[in-house]
Amino acid sequence: MYAMQYEITLPADYDMQVIRRRVAAKAPALDHLPGLGLKAYLIRERGVDGSPVNQYAPFYLWASTGGMGGFLWGGAGFGGIVDSFGRPVVRHWTGAACLAGPDRGGVPRHATRHTEPMPADADPTGLVTEAVADLRRRARQPGIHTAALAVDPRSWELVRFILWTDAGAAGDAPLYQVLHLSTPQLGEISRAA
Repeated sequence: MYAMQYEITLPADYDMQVIRRRVAAKAPALDHLPGLGLKAYLIRERGVDGSPVNQYAPFYLWASTGGMGGFLWGGAGFGGIVDSFGRPVVRHWTGAACLAGPDRGGVPRHATRHTEPMPADADPTGLVTEAVADLRRRARQPGIHTAALAVDPRSWELVRFILWTDAGAAGDAPLYQVLHLSTPQLGEISRAA
């Protein structure tokens, strides 16, 4: 499993209805994309849920690198982003765990992404093992649809991504709105918490 996200920060006065209409029109095309575990079409809207910015920031969990490559440079979708907004930086992480929460059958309305640096002098084996155990505990909370953990071995950073049907327990991480969720191979990359 591989995690990926790009963030397109838009002007403060940008009409976010444009993004909502874009997602409504184009998102169903990825509902059956081979190699895609999950795509959460995320936005942050200035002044909503504490966001200081307008941003389109989809988050992906890929079942295969072939699917990810096909999307980014194989003509399976990313070209539309490049045509509309230019080519954004695409962050990516190696997946460590993807867990189904108790509300997997519900519709997620919010998402959080929390990043945490690993101490430079620590063995990543123990840190990732502890982070997966912590994710298992968190993923059992009511209101969680899916919880995932990934690692950036370039900067040694842990990334925890959670989809919420009820964001009441989301904590202090930036809160994204989920406009659509494509899950063609989610069952293949996730286990029960």
